[in-house]
Amino acid sequence: MLLSIHETFEGLQDVWTQLERDADCTAFQTYAWLSTWFRHIGKRSGIKPAIVVGREAGGKTLFIMPLGLKRGVIGIRLVWLGGCLCDYQGPVLAKDFARHVRRDQFKTLWAGIRAALPHHDIVELDRLPEAIGGQGNPFLALGNVQPHASNAHMTRLAPTWDEYYGAKRSSGSKKRDKQKRRKLEEFGAVELVTPDSREKIGRTVDALIAQKGATFARMGVVNPFEKPGVRDFYMDLARNETGLVHVCHLEVGGRIAAANWGVSFGGRYHYVLSSYAEQEDFARRGPGMIQLMELIRHATETGHTEFDFTIGDEAYKADWCEVEICLFDHLEAVTLRGWLALLPAVLYRRVKRFIKQTPVLWDAFTRLRAAAGALVRPGVARV
Repeated sequence: MLLSIHETFEGLQDVWTQLERDADCTAFQTYAWLSTWFRHIGKRSGIKPAIVVGREAGGKTLFIMPLGLKRGVIGIRLVWLGGCLCDYQGPVLAKDFARHVRRDQFKTLWAGIRAALPHHDIVELDRLPEAIGGQGNPFLALGNVQPHASNAHMTRLAPTWDEYYGAKRSSGSKKRDKQKRRKLEEFGAVELVTPDSREKIGRTVDALIAQKGATFARMGVVNPFEKPGVRDFYMDLARNETGLVHVCHLEVGGRIAAANWGVSFGGRYHYVLSSYAEQEDFARRGPGMIQLMELIRHATETGHTEFDFTIGDEAYKADWCEVEICLFDHLEAVTLRGWLALLPAVLYRRVKRFIKQTPVLWDAFTRLRAAAGALVRPGVARV
């Protein structure tokens, strides 16, 4: 096994994009996603890339591990590039990776990689799915693994929207869906619009960011779009011509009632960011749900076989999803300083998961958070 470690994305585009075209990976480990993230966010936050490329003796690329080094309060952390903007984390694996590196051999390979990497005190690799494409996630063989605070959820699509919708929704749900649409149509024609120019894409993304900002304020959540580089990241990828990102919005009487920023990769449509206009008069008519149904229809009609609701255990996902994707975190101390950082990191994750997975506690937390947000932002309208 030949290893190379890269401190920059330069020179990696060809080998990376060639591998990802026929590899087992998620959309969040593509070159377009991570290089854009690093350009707008990672570089500003002080993360240093430590991207590991593994090749067999003949030169064939077997894997890419998009790792980075980040200085924390206590020591240096080895993390995945992309951070919390990646719903799934992990390597990019050649289809035959498992034939070259068996599960029981991965610990030895990882030890060699760790020894070749620059100094770090603790390994924090989170949001690891059980499987990457058609093969098991080798990082789960390392031990020191605990469940992530949230899981992800997905539904498998049928060949047609009518077939999928007919099997998924009860007669009562279908009746309510029709009622919502009719009530929404009272405000004007309802249409899912995919913008076809950079300017129009920009307007849709700006509308989504504004709508999400109002929702975050109501919930008492810090608005991530106010952080340096985040808006630029989403806008840049939305205008990227790779076809990775699909931006659209639901128009009601010519107004943007809801907006969507989704990702298409490997036959799977990822429902990444969505919003609706909470302050508009039609807000209670379900524009967000109507948009979701139109998106699933769009995904079906454009040849997708799966619709991924991504990370988060929101209750509404149970109405659509029959697949739960369990996620895990791998934490390991390397030095004494790393051990000092490990205990609070493990404890924080366990407490966070306990709260999120206990409905009464999570409900109480979200209510308190919203109340606190209202005190901080008294000018925010409540609906």
